Amino acid sequence: MATALFLLANGFEELEFIAPYDILHRGGVTVKAASITSKKEVVGAHGLAVLADSFLQEFEDLSFDLLILPGGGPGTQNLRESDSVKNLLLKSYDAGKQIAAICAAPKVLATVGVLRNHVATSYPDIRADVEPHCKKYLDVPVVVSENIITSRGAGTATEFGLCLLSLLAGFKVSAEVKNKMIF
Repeated sequence: MATALFLLANGFEELEFIAPYDILHRGGVTVKAASITSKKEVVGAHGLAVLADSFLQEFEDLSFDLLILPGGGPGTQNLRESDSVKNLLLKSYDAGKQIAAICAAPKVLATVGVLRNHVATSYPDIRADVEPHCKKYLDVPVVVSENIITSRGAGTATEFGLCLLSLLAGFKVSAEVKNKMIF
């Protein structure tokens, strides 16, 4: 069974975590949330507190198939400032793991240099921070470029989640979850 790991920083955009998490879970993917802070409770940009399953350090062995970074301005900034996050991203990329980022989080991928050979998208307001660091920038809801998956924002979180599910569990499973959700 495939495993997806969300990295949670204080200030994450709640919908960009909850929608893909729920979709992946419904599709049979083992989903974990790791706090990048010293506490398991992580507070989103709009005040929703989430209890992470574990801490980032517990996944340094790359025991996951997909690494996901939710956006949100403050959350993205906290992800970008974490050396542990940067190291895990680089290690995951070098190992060929799938890496996904939504909204402002592609900025983290740009910071560590993993977008340079990939097509990407992001929240429109941070396009200038992402576009110079990728092969090509697209104004579309979700972009899959080899092992890098990016998406635009909270409004694309469901489509993003269904795309991730399709990559991990197959199109048939993703279509079944989509139909049951009446999407």
